[in-house]
Amino acid sequence: MRDDDELLTIGEVSKLDGTSAKALRYYDAHGILTPFATDSRTGYRYYTPDQMLEMDVIRLCLDAGMPLESIESFRAKDGMLDWRALMETGRERVAREITRLRTLETSLNDYLGEVTRKARTPADGIVCSDLPPTWMLGKPWPFFGGSFQLKPYLRAMTALRAAVHEAGLPRLLRRGILVDLLEHKAYAYQQFEADAPDASASSNSSHDGHSVSATESCGSDNAVDFEFDSSLTVFHPTGGPAEGQVIERESLTACFDEALTMATKLDSNEWRHVTICEIWGSHTPEGSMRVRYTRHHCDAGRM
Repeated sequence: MRDDDELLTIGEVSKLDGTSAKALRYYDAHGILTPFATDSRTGYRYYTPDQMLEMDVIRLCLDAGMPLESIESFRAKDGMLDWRALMETGRERVAREITRLRTLETSLNDYLGEVTRKARTPADGIVCSDLPPTWMLGKPWPFFGGSFQLKPYLRAMTALRAAVHEAGLPRLLRRGILVDLLEHKAYAYQQFEADAPDASASSNSSHDGHSVSATESCGSDNAVDFEFDSSLTVFHPTGGPAEGQVIERESLTACFDEALTMATKLDSNEWRHVTICEIWGSHTPEGSMRVRYTRHHCDAGRM
């Protein structure tokens, strides 16, 4: 071992860097950070000052969520760590985590916004709105024209929620049943935010409805493929004038039954589609439930 006053003992490194001596021994044993020199007589480990920078990189990668044991896999044939590959992998993990957290933030902001909206939404009466575009994922609802089926509805919501999650898209609060009055079809739907780079429009949590296939174009210039299962349909309403009201009945099933019956009585030349969405926290002290029934002028046909 060379005589170098700048060499640091394992104890000195531990005090200066904050990395425990136990961790340093683990790094050595697993080839993650090998001491510059080891005294053959005493077994003491010695490190150079620049190796503290290497420990900084290791710490950053651990903070990025890389498992300690995975760092060993970056050891090159010469026994040294491939620092570039290690840092690139750590950076990729951080980027994925940022995307995940932003997705959660979008969902939480939308749920929080519903608390504010609910506070100022009247419990009855017609509310006229000029609604912006939004995005929704739909699953065919086979019970349209008959009684509302609660458990199949909840299973459909679970499937839609999972599909949006698997696509890495923010899930928004609104969900329910969409009725396409022109085609006389219904869909269970889940609203989401389309933050994909090629999405031509962002969503807004105050609207519901307008369909295109998951792999079809949302416009002549911007094709969007969210890679949803082919059995699902993406809805992208153009927005515009709409009228909404709250329906309160003794149960969620009764709410949907009445709303769906109301939808079938509308003139499809005037109202192109209807959305019926659950209202978060709508269970009243008396035991009744509420849904929001909205009729839209904009076309809900496939684009």
